[in-house]
Amino acid sequence: MKIENQYIIQFKGLKEGVHEFEFILGKPFFEEFEHLEIQDGRVVAGITLERKTSLLDLEIHLHGNILVLCDRCLDHFWMEVDYTGHLVVQFSERDQEGNDEIIYLHPEEYQLDLKHFLYECVSVSIPYRKVHPDLPNGESGCDPEMLGKLESLIINT
Repeated sequence: MKIENQYIIQFKGLKEGVHEFEFILGKPFFEEFEHLEIQDGRVVAGITLERKTSLLDLEIHLHGNILVLCDRCLDHFWMEVDYTGHLVVQFSERDQEGNDEIIYLHPEEYQLDLKHFLYECVSVSIPYRKVHPDLPNGESGCDPEMLGKLESLIINT
């Protein structure tokens, strides 16, 4: 299922000032990016866009839960994600290379597709090592059967 046109802000008709947008990143979004290793999720992307004469200034806040694979026990679990970022969109007649926080659009552009940028925000919010959180009693939240197998392998080596 393609998710084209779902994460686009039409800025051409916006008056100068602050505007709020909200997008929901769900299963179809994460299926679009298979190499992200997220099986499912529900992440709310709140965008505060300040329209100025020569640029767009965006504050992005992502918060929600994603379904990931535990690196220790290989079982799925829901992980909370929280990300705050900033993006500046400048208008330029010349082709220019942007960076992580600045992109350039031609002055005749009328919309901003945030799909890839939101993907990058989710990507950087995932820790390098994904492991079940501990239970309230302090025990590991990982699959006890798999932990037992791992323990027996360590003892036998």
